[in-house]
Amino acid sequence: MELASQLRRIGNDLIAVHLIVTDDGLTLIDTGLPGHYADLRRELEAIGRPLSDIKGIVLTHGDTDHTGFAERLRAELGIPVYVGAGDVARAMGEKP
Repeated sequence: MELASQLRRIGNDLIAVHLIVTDDGLTLIDTGLPGHYADLRRELEAIGRPLSDIKGIVLTHGDTDHTGFAERLRAELGIPVYVGAGDVARAMGEKP
């Protein structure tokens, strides 16, 4: 869903993933829950952009409802993931 020029929301009102869209590439802000991956694919199809256009993922913090499919995109496509130093262990699932 388009929120503003170059800003889209994926997910629902409770757990949202935000997508910044520019000519140079896409940036995800959070990745919701693992199931939101399918929502991302639908949104990318709707705007005519491939997964390979995603240039980075910014996690606002390490809670599981924000880290969802970040590791999948990092492992499968090499997309860099950015998170504050205090949340690295949690985002990696090393800390509850």
